[in-house]
This record gives sequence, structure tokens and C-alpha cells, in this order.
Amino acid sequence: MADSSLPRVLTLFGPTAIGKTSIAIELADRLNGEIVSCDSRQVFKFLDIGTAKPTPAERDKARFHLVDIVPPDHFLNAYRFRLLASDAIRDILKREKTPIMTVGTGMYLKALTDGIFEAPDADQELRSGLEKIADTNGLEALHRRLADVDPEAASALSINDRVRIIRALELYNLSGKTRSELQDERQLDPLPYSFVFAGLSLERKALYDRIDRRCEEMLESGLIAEAKSLRENSVLSDSIAAKVVGYSEAYQYLDKLCSLEEMMKKFKQATRNYAKRQLTWFRKHPGTDPFDIRDNGLIDKILEQFWDA
Repeated sequence: MADSSLPRVLTLFGPTAIGKTSIAIELADRLNGEIVSCDSRQVFKFLDIGTAKPTPAERDKARFHLVDIVPPDHFLNAYRFRLLASDAIRDILKREKTPIMTVGTGMYLKALTDGIFEAPDADQELRSGLEKIADTNGLEALHRRLADVDPEAASALSINDRVRIIRALELYNLSGKTRSELQDERQLDPLPYSFVFAGLSLERKALYDRIDRRCEEMLESGLIAEAKSLRENSVLSDSIAAKVVGYSEAYQYLDKLCSLEEMMKKFKQATRNYAKRQLTWFRKHPGTDPFDIRDNGLIDKILEQFWDA
């Protein structure tokens, strides 16, 4: 149950391609609201098509926050995201508008609702070295290294969780302390807002069909040309953003490692896998039963839940 004494933040969560942006725009119109993106891919500047950022037409309909805020070689950890999101929400409320969050990245949301520890900033040189080890020796080698210095973190992470394994090793190398030790020392409380959750769902086959269509639309909109331009202008090279789904596959095609047909097959499958990971996280997050996006009166139902919270 949400705390009715605190300012409300309407929080939409759901997998990629389910339509969070368009639904949020409708809600913003009804609530005099502004939208806070909670997505680790849309924070990157210049990566537009492959991250499904709101289009110029959509940005004319509602104000968006935390989109296009960091360069592609920058890692925006959950702690830094929390600071930026807190500022955005405070600003929206100060102007007597309603914050509406669109959540694609669970760890960002958790930093807001459950609290997080103050973490050291990313060290790009250290991170690049760890990335090279992963590329050369495999993630298993990094996971074993993490198990040697922080067995608790290693046991909690999948051997395939590249981002979090590298981040855990980075934290240890920068601080000389394990993740749990840092949490005990620097834990921050949840933000003082009432996060009213509205999950969005769709039958899996229908969701996968939407994902396939979106991938095809991204290709038609110039994804490969965008990826090529970013590389030629040295915006993307071995950066974190170059590994974002869509761009990674586009570079395989540009490097003649696969045909266009093979690239699209990989792109669609990688996006489905990303959606599966999102769904797994969202299912573990406490909240209400999700709304089927095909429901009649979907917007009214979400608004009713928001006002009744």
C-alpha cells in the first residue's frame, strides 16, 4: 500500500516494446504530468533509433527527463541515476505537476524505491581492462576473479551477467572493499515519495510480434546508418554503449561478420532476451497485478489505481 501522506510518483513498468512511452504521454496529458525515463539505454546521447527514445513529435506532447544525459563512454551507475532522478522529481513537484516514471531498468528503480549505497564513480581505464579480459578469456575468468575477492557478490550474480560482474570488480578495485561492506557503510534510504506502480503486460507471443516489428522499423528508420555514423565520428568504439542491443548487431553486419538477414535474426532474439530479463525482474518486484495493454479503458484503470493509492 502506498503512503498517501507522501507526494505520488506514477511508476509504469513493463518490457521493451510494450508501449510505455505512448501510454505515459496519455497519462501526462490527463495528470498535467511530466515523464522521467528510468532506462539505462536512453540515458546515452546520440543513440536514438536503437534505444527507441521518444521522437520529436512525442517530445512535443510531453516533457521528458533523463534522456540524452551522458556520453556513450560513460557508465551511469544506479547511485548517480538516483541523484538525477531525485532532482527531476523534485523539480516536477515544485512546479505542481505529476511525475510519471517509465521504467525499463529495474536496478535504477530499486535505487529509488529501496535505497542504495553511495558508490564510487566508474573508472574508464579500469573498466576497459576488465572488458578486455572478458572478451579475451571469457566471463568465467572474471567471475572466478570476483569469487576470490567478493564471494558473496559472485554467488549472487549469474556467470553471464557481464555488467554487474565488471561493476562489482570495479568497486572492489577502487575501494578495497566488498559490495556488502560498502552497503553497510554508505546505505541511503528510499526517496521520500509514494511510488504508485502500474505494470504493463501482454501475452508473450503478441509481445514478441511487437518486438519483431519494432526491430524492423528501427532498420527501416536507419539504425545501420546511425551506427556507422557514430563509429565514423568516434562516438562509439569499445564503449559501453557500443554493446547496446541493436548497435552490437549492426556492427557485426558492418564488419561483415554476418549477413543482413542474420543480423536481424540476432537483433530480434537479443531484444527478446532483453525483454525476458526485464520480465523476470518485474515479476520479483512487489506491486499490483499488471494491466494488459489491450484492456478497454486502460488509461482510466491506471488513473483509478493512482488516485486510490
